[in-house]
Amino acid sequence: MGKGKQASSDWGPWRGPHGEGAGGHNSPRTPHHYPDTQGLPGPPGCDADSACEERASLRQDRQACPTLAPLLPRLQSWEETRNLIPEKGPSEDDPDVVVKGWLYREPRGGGARPWLPPRRAWFVLTRDSLDQFSSSGKGARRLGSLVLTSLCSVTGPERRPKETGLWSVTVSGRKHSVRLCSPRQAEAERWGVALREVIASKAPLETPTQLLLRDIQESCGDPEAVALIYRRNPILRHTSGALYAPLLPLPYGVSAPGPGYAPLREEAVRLFLALQALEGARRPGPLMQGVLQTCRDLPALRDELFLQLAKQTSGPAGPPGPPATQDPAALRYWQLLTCMSCTFRPGGPVRGHLLGHLERTEQALPDSELAEYARFIRKALGRTRGRELVPSLAEISALSRRQELLCTVHCPGAGACPVAIDSHTTAGDVARELVGRLGLTRSRNAFALYEQRGAQERALAGGTLVADVLTRFEK
Repeated sequence: MGKGKQASSDWGPWRGPHGEGAGGHNSPRTPHHYPDTQGLPGPPGCDADSACEERASLRQDRQACPTLAPLLPRLQSWEETRNLIPEKGPSEDDPDVVVKGWLYREPRGGGARPWLPPRRAWFVLTRDSLDQFSSSGKGARRLGSLVLTSLCSVTGPERRPKETGLWSVTVSGRKHSVRLCSPRQAEAERWGVALREVIASKAPLETPTQLLLRDIQESCGDPEAVALIYRRNPILRHTSGALYAPLLPLPYGVSAPGPGYAPLREEAVRLFLALQALEGARRPGPLMQGVLQTCRDLPALRDELFLQLAKQTSGPAGPPGPPATQDPAALRYWQLLTCMSCTFRPGGPVRGHLLGHLERTEQALPDSELAEYARFIRKALGRTRGRELVPSLAEISALSRRQELLCTVHCPGAGACPVAIDSHTTAGDVARELVGRLGLTRSRNAFALYEQRGAQERALAGGTLVADVLTRFEK
């Protein structure tokens, strides 16, 4: 057995058209209902979080002027529309102003054309937005505005000596980013701190999917109400179309660590495309391992993938639903969900939704193969404590069949001893089993499991997962 290398994944090829999305908030007193957008192309730049931001900004206008309500669907949003109208700069004694001053701004398209020089503008940071004006006077023309929410992100300050030599701070929003530049590092840091404080003070945004999960949790005792929520909201059901926005709120513009990864929101969409590719994959094992490796490298996407798998295992007509065809490829969502449950622990709300989904599947289809997967996954979720490495291809194959994995241990003087393990078996468990099998229970000697790599041997701690050791041996 030689030293293995961990499989890596790069979802660059998985790019697809816009497909499925969801709308904004409804009254919390009734189940949320979002129109069926399955199969319709999503507009560029539009995502589920945009509805949350636009509804929040238009709620006050609707209350103040009821006659405006029929016209609201024809407007993009008040924040977007006001940018098209020249406005006066804020007054000098505006209490909402956090910081203001002259800075350089990157011209539109400057990222693709770095030779364009930065332009000077008057920036004003308030509790709600970052505004740009042509001058500091009261009659200044507005050059642009970025509405700040809890999903906005700030990077920097960083210096670009080869381009401008200025210190820059980048603020990323839903539709675009703004880069503030200053020749002084202290000033750039002051703006960066102020922007982060404003964003941290914003109330957390919730996606439509999160609101629906809350509705399902509140209606868990009424199966008919839960079924109605699923029927009215295709975002919760299996789809053959692509997602154009993540199901959970992920920050804008945050680059994923490591080479080969896109920003988190884009990587979440790529994950869903990879899931759909499982149905037609001739060798699903490497693709499943790549998806698991992505979730190991990007922990923020683990709950997102759990929800995507719960969605794809809910059936086209709502949960629980049998596979669309008798093709074994239709079960691969359940197989990947099995591997996920033996590798990662979902967060609180996602875990509650997933357990409810598994319970509904067992109750509706008690004698089906789906119920067997649901029972296996539910037990695995209660035992999983986190993995150092993702499952090996041999483990993925065993988990897909809901079987144990056969491991060979070489014992001095006893030859090779086969031991059946699962994803939760530790080195201490294997050592105790072998001691009992070899009749050494009364021996005063201590026994341990060793990992051999070439001529080197290393004793494994009792809590080490044997499945992680096998992953290192895979290649």
